[in-house]
Amino acid sequence: MRRRITDAVSAFVKTYEDRPNITTRWGDPVVGFCDAKSSAVQELKHSVAPNHLMPEDLLADANVVVAYFLPFTKDLAETNRSGTAASPEWARAYAETNALFAELNDQLMELIRSHGGTAAVPGTAAGFSGESLMSRWSHRHFAVLAGLGTFGVNNMLITPAGCCGRVSSFAADIPVEPDVPLSEELCLFRQNGVCGKCIARCPSGALSSEGFDRQRCFGVCMENEALYPGCDVCGKCVVGVPCSFWGKIV
Repeated sequence: MRRRITDAVSAFVKTYEDRPNITTRWGDPVVGFCDAKSSAVQELKHSVAPNHLMPEDLLADANVVVAYFLPFTKDLAETNRSGTAASPEWARAYAETNALFAELNDQLMELIRSHGGTAAVPGTAAGFSGESLMSRWSHRHFAVLAGLGTFGVNNMLITPAGCCGRVSSFAADIPVEPDVPLSEELCLFRQNGVCGKCIARCPSGALSSEGFDRQRCFGVCMENEALYPGCDVCGKCVVGVPCSFWGKIV
């Protein structure tokens, strides 16, 4: 089942790119499986939000949370390097990736059902409260627990493919051995205190070595949403930094 799901994600993304109205391009997806019964999942009610949903809230018999990361391309990242506002291409990629996730997750639900399993998506629960700015279903936290990467000082998921991309997840009951979180820290700043380029790139000052100011970050995203309705994005802290795409000189 692991191979079927991984192959289905890759195949769908390639097909989606061929649609005449789609301009975004994505790199090779990274897929992982989080143990839905682990104590680390239960800990999300403390580390993320008290009302954070558990896999069993979506699916009573869930044994894993399937998480996948879609990297953006270097060309797309370059469009968002300059200025303080998100580039039009970056905003469009946000919207097109959201639409891709919705269709792909529907297909993955059907694939899983056709092989005797069950699955459920978080739906609107994956959004965040306008007051707390915290999600009730954190795709990024499940991705970390699924072994896809670690958190950077920019509060983003850094994977072995980089941090420039988007992540989705859903609960499932399927016969697959769960992955474990990475033992290696991928954020250079958290490794040894060097780098910190994402802090310098943040247009609002929301990032610092001491923590992350959600309200400041959200304010910038709202400014961009005014430019690009429906796209509360920024992305400056994931482009032009060493972890954008590992192996790329920035």
